[in-house]
Amino acid sequence: MSAPRRLAAWVLLGVLLVAAAFVLPRVTDHPAAQRTADVILWSLVAYGAIRVISFLLLDPLLSHRQTATPGFARDLLVVALYLVAAGGILRHALQVSLGQLLGTGAIAAAVVGLSLQEVLGNLFAGISLHLDPAFREGDWLEITGNLRGGPGRETLIGQVEAMTWRTVQLRTENGDTDIFPNRVMAQAVVTNLYVPSGLHRRTAKVIVEPRPDLHVALEKLSRALAGLPHHSHHRPEVVVHSSDMGGAVLEMRFWALGFRHGRQATFQATRLAATVLSREGFRFMGPHGPTPLPPVDEPVPGPTLMGELIQNLGLPSHWMEDLRPHLRLRPVAPGEAVIREGDPGNSLFAVHRGTLQVVHPEERLEPYTGIYWKAVADLGPGQWFGEASLLTGAPRNATVVALTEAAILELPKEAFDHSLRREPELLEQLIDLMDRRERETTAAVPPKEGRRNQWTRQIRAWFGLD
Repeated sequence: MSAPRRLAAWVLLGVLLVAAAFVLPRVTDHPAAQRTADVILWSLVAYGAIRVISFLLLDPLLSHRQTATPGFARDLLVVALYLVAAGGILRHALQVSLGQLLGTGAIAAAVVGLSLQEVLGNLFAGISLHLDPAFREGDWLEITGNLRGGPGRETLIGQVEAMTWRTVQLRTENGDTDIFPNRVMAQAVVTNLYVPSGLHRRTAKVIVEPRPDLHVALEKLSRALAGLPHHSHHRPEVVVHSSDMGGAVLEMRFWALGFRHGRQATFQATRLAATVLSREGFRFMGPHGPTPLPPVDEPVPGPTLMGELIQNLGLPSHWMEDLRPHLRLRPVAPGEAVIREGDPGNSLFAVHRGTLQVVHPEERLEPYTGIYWKAVADLGPGQWFGEASLLTGAPRNATVVALTEAAILELPKEAFDHSLRREPELLEQLIDLMDRRERETTAAVPPKEGRRNQWTRQIRAWFGLD
């Protein structure tokens, strides 16, 4: 039915009731007609008064109340007002004693109460959920309990879509709608994945073979997990959690903003663990022992790559023989972090293939609530980064994450030790490298001479040239 037609029906009904309230007393003097007219008139007055109270008082107050069920609270208050109005009409228009009415209806009320105990249980459970607003519409919940009436307990995760006087409607991650009675929700263990702050720690576990160099697996995987979008005060970490199936259980811990962000982070962490640990030679443990590793050929950078790197960095060509034994060509998976802001570092990196991004975190609501990387700059083949930590030992000043499958060249500090000790006069060329890099990445720089003097002192102290 269209809205104008529905409005016309309500107007017509109101006109008929008002006409009946004023016409009946003039048509006949019968007491029943008089009482009927009074009941209709007072009912219209009560209905109008309650609608005015709801519009002017209840709706403005409850619209600012951060509860799970503002609509449910409004309905309860409106029902209470209607009951008070009905009692007043019975008392003054029909001269019916409420005490006598309640007394004679006690047995009937008991029968009705027993027959409606499920309904009443849901009603009062809904009132309890409203008075203790642990969640509201839009929140993602993890519910554990006897949810479907069968044996045992089960866990379900869903987003609250609506709450009524009888049920709570949840939309699951599969897109299904589950409707639970309020009493079931009141008896279950409910974890709100969106409050108080929205940030919740999530974990994922893998089992690897026990080895003396297990600390290497922790280091490599922790660095890779820095590719998960995160705030600086909630960094991903990897710990040895326990032992299982003859292997070591590695637990990956990371913080997520909202349920869907947590799910996405779990998928990415699991993929990175499978990629990075296998690439570094760590085998996963299964029911029948360690799983075989796929053959991995260690790429060896050739003289062409070394020459390109020397040229891009503006270093003397005769340094090639000193640097080449230390140069390593590393594959990088999509979403894997290469460096993380604030971490210590002593290597310089150059992009050989693929695209990397310099990023920082930001919170967004689309496509879903979560923490996302905002790209500050893209790094393509031939571009380098990390020179400040290599030359001065300063912590990393940015986070770099692989956007696509990539390969990078890594040159550690040890590669420069011999060359700089042999030719300390070439220190100025390294300072020129840092100066050129800073001019490319920032518009506002401190005075040039003071900056160069500071870099000179840092490089000399870092490489022990004093």
